[in-house]
Amino acid sequence: MSDGVLILRLAHIVARLGLAMTGAVGATFVAALLMRAELPWFDTVEFTVVLIVLGMIGAYLGIDVSRWPQLQAGPVHRSQVIGLASATGTFLAAGAGLLALYAFVLDETSDAAGNLLFGATWMLGVCMQIGAGLVGRRRITQVKDG
Repeated sequence: MSDGVLILRLAHIVARLGLAMTGAVGATFVAALLMRAELPWFDTVEFTVVLIVLGMIGAYLGIDVSRWPQLQAGPVHRSQVIGLASATGTFLAAGAGLLALYAFVLDETSDAAGNLLFGATWMLGVCMQIGAGLVGRRRITQVKDG
């Protein structure tokens, strides 16, 4: 393996880890906002850790779904749907995280239902990211193996 390829792979891994950290940051603020809903299951360290891990996985898998040249031989509409699901999930998760950051930092008061809506929107976005990332990577391995 040449030095150039090794450096590119290392740069890709570092970038993916940076995206995962960004997902963790958004998840932390969503968890902090959900704690304000004063529901007992949201006010735990375990719940916060689960959200952070999900945020990291979602950002790592869902952002930048690989588009290999082999995918062009298959049905294009499938890869477009995967890309749209990933992009929509990223938008929802990032938007909910940004609004949670705003509400938390500026100490905005909102009702529990509003906080739960932010949490549900973030969770939907992360689930879309994870799903799109897994389906996209599964398609790539199928194309490579087939």
